Amino acid sequence: MDEGQPDGRYIPVARLTALDARGRAVVQVGDTRVALVRVDGRLHALADTCPHRGGSLAEGDLDGHLLHCPLHAWPFDVRTGRCPWRPDASVRIYEVRVRGDEILVAASDSVGFPERPL
Repeated sequence: MDEGQPDGRYIPVARLTALDARGRAVVQVGDTRVALVRVDGRLHALADTCPHRGGSLAEGDLDGHLLHCPLHAWPFDVRTGRCPWRPDASVRIYEVRVRGDEILVAASDSVGFPERPL
């Protein structure tokens, strides 16, 4: 997890205690539902909506760094937002920082690709 001070782009979205037993939570960043997912002690943030059929990625199974949509098992790498099955499919990822017990997400200049329905 990145420790550091927010630089104006980061907004507080949750406390670490908001993560469930699987290390997940869903938060709102602007108009977007964002899934927070902890993998190997590192926190990742990605758009929660699968571009295939709109399933909540936070509710899916995690296999290593691949988070699978609960509707049709499409996998998305939590580090990059890419779907290995469909190179043209992806979800937006967001930079995450942790300050104390507060989770901050970059509200602008998110990393990754724009979401597109497939």
